[in-house]
Amino acid sequence: MRCLINGGPAVIKNTDATHACGVMSRLLKNEEGNIIAILAAAMIPVIGLVGGAVDMSRLYLTQSRLQGACDAGALNGRKTMGVGSWAAYSGNANTQAQKIFDQNFENGAYGSTDLTRSFSETGGNVVGVASATVPMALMQVLGSDAKVISVRCQAELRIPNSDVMFVLDTTGSMNEAASGSAETKISGLRKAVKCFYEALSKQNITDVTPADCGETTDPSNTNTGSVQLRFGFVPYAVNVNVGRLLPLDYMADQWAYQSREANIVTDATASANYGSESAASTLGSTDTAVANTDWADTEQDVVQSGVTYDWYLSTTATDCARLSPPSSRTTTTVGPTAFVSQSPAMPAEPDTMRTKTFEQRTTTSTRSYSYLFIADIDPSKKGICKLQFRDTAQNIRTVTTQTTTPITWTRNSYFSGWTYKPVTFNVGNLKDIGASAYRASFQLPIGTDGAGTPVSWNGCIEERQTFRGPDNDPSDDWSPIPSSALDMDIDMAPTADATTKWGPMLTGAVWERYLISNISGLKTRSSTRTLNDVFVGRNDGVNMLAPSSNCPSAARKFQTWAPTDFRNYVNGLSVGGNTYHDIGLLWGARIMSPTGIFAALNAPENVTIERHMVFMTDGETNVINDDYAAYGIHWYDRRQTPTSSAPSNSQLNSLTNARSAALCTAIKNKNINLWVVSYGNVGSATNDRLRACATPGKFFEATSVSILISNFKAIAAEISALRLTQ
Repeated sequence: MRCLINGGPAVIKNTDATHACGVMSRLLKNEEGNIIAILAAAMIPVIGLVGGAVDMSRLYLTQSRLQGACDAGALNGRKTMGVGSWAAYSGNANTQAQKIFDQNFENGAYGSTDLTRSFSETGGNVVGVASATVPMALMQVLGSDAKVISVRCQAELRIPNSDVMFVLDTTGSMNEAASGSAETKISGLRKAVKCFYEALSKQNITDVTPADCGETTDPSNTNTGSVQLRFGFVPYAVNVNVGRLLPLDYMADQWAYQSREANIVTDATASANYGSESAASTLGSTDTAVANTDWADTEQDVVQSGVTYDWYLSTTATDCARLSPPSSRTTTTVGPTAFVSQSPAMPAEPDTMRTKTFEQRTTTSTRSYSYLFIADIDPSKKGICKLQFRDTAQNIRTVTTQTTTPITWTRNSYFSGWTYKPVTFNVGNLKDIGASAYRASFQLPIGTDGAGTPVSWNGCIEERQTFRGPDNDPSDDWSPIPSSALDMDIDMAPTADATTKWGPMLTGAVWERYLISNISGLKTRSSTRTLNDVFVGRNDGVNMLAPSSNCPSAARKFQTWAPTDFRNYVNGLSVGGNTYHDIGLLWGARIMSPTGIFAALNAPENVTIERHMVFMTDGETNVINDDYAAYGIHWYDRRQTPTSSAPSNSQLNSLTNARSAALCTAIKNKNINLWVVSYGNVGSATNDRLRACATPGKFFEATSVSILISNFKAIAAEISALRLTQ
């Protein structure tokens, strides 16, 4: 509808304005005494303009405060819920959500009425709705009704890109029963770690129930696909199993061990061993002429071509002359090969060849025959006719030959016993260069009678160069960390210098040394340790002791874990050995550092990562001086303590505590959130050290399995980022 005001059209917005337009039209037509009426009529639109502004401001303010109260309630409810359930503790999360709402928006605020608010949880998200009725103040003049303001809010724990390194005490005491429980502490730890995984990754692990984790349902995966959530592990006890994570060139090729060396005794006199005699070679030949022989009786018949020539006949001279003698024949007679000489006549070391000389004679000659008549003294009788021969043109050829026979000399050797002492072995054969991998074992000459025998390697290491304290009080040596303690440098990569590399821990190649007692010829191992070399004869019946040691489960670098893989790894954690906190902290930091040897994995470009170390231990430092650990056998190697005296257990405990404190500081200085959980009946002094180790506000004490699980879930909740999502 339109009306004319001062000759121009006006647009009519509503019925109230239509009525006003009619009044104004009449006033314009009647100009007598209408000033007050005109003024009164003009107030109506003024009231509409002013009242609309005031009431709209109240509406916006009420809506803003209502939304803020809803947001605050949702956040507080989600924070109170943590990684637990919405209904836990008689619905305390809902109670706290409403409580914070009421503190931010009181019933009746800004003149509102009919206030309602409610909060609920689904899939880890807390949703709130609230409403209030706001009556109109000045706009009522124009007939405007009250307005209902409604808001909605939502809060969730959303995981940022996170790396979580578990440094877990898996010493022998973890196999003891947990306080107030029939299950062992390691069983409780396995549950706590798996509940942590479920709370943070929002994925279900099948062998923990919701009740195990203090929940009513299995987790629902609400993490966004863009979130990078990775876990790493460093189980520790006496040592850490990290060797197979290292490149081959980070491991030394030579390493010294408290081991043993075979004593091999060799006879003073060598025995000759003759090889195969060579074929004869001709050195030369000589010819020797022999004078013709005189005629001589053959004294035997001669047969030629089947004809027999009698050598003796009784005949007359005439008949004898008529006889034809055998034909002349040239004959060759080959004599035997005869040994002449040997050089050397009696071989002796170091002769390497025996030479023998031989001769063989071949005789040639021409033999002629003739009959000779010998008349009888009595002319009336016949004479004798004899066959005679003689040799002419005789020659003797002598051929000289030689053979050679090689000679080797051996001495009988035998194993006489072991010398127990420090031995440097070639450990480079542990590396399979072609496969770019480490072998499971390699040969060392420490087997039966000094033979090579396989020595296995399970992955634990001996540390690189460290700092040897100047006295028996190590408590003041590690703040700051000495520059010569290369082992305590979290980020330093090995170089060609062998002192910067690590060695394999070889439990099968290490022995302690004790003095030998000899009473009436009976040898026994005494209880007195010694740094001197100790010889044990093969028939002495004495064996040296192997030191106590332990190599925990293999550590793992950061990776994303499927629930099944995570479960299998945690369930497979082995237990044993004494408590060396420093080696666990050191390698936890080394493996997770964004600026160290695994930086390519830990600090990818253009990815922001929050870093957390969860360090859990069930007790006191416990270092024994004859443990075989990352620094050898403390009593014998003394790499960390003065060499002038054997370290005591208390001295080593103090050293480990001082090193651990220094590492805690170094870890926190790398912008790593260091969460520390004390598990079990831990002494107050140890808890004080652990509290000082932790990032402020990130220390927990768990005296039971249920509290441990609650603590781990609380850490997961803190790692999660509490955010408004609507």
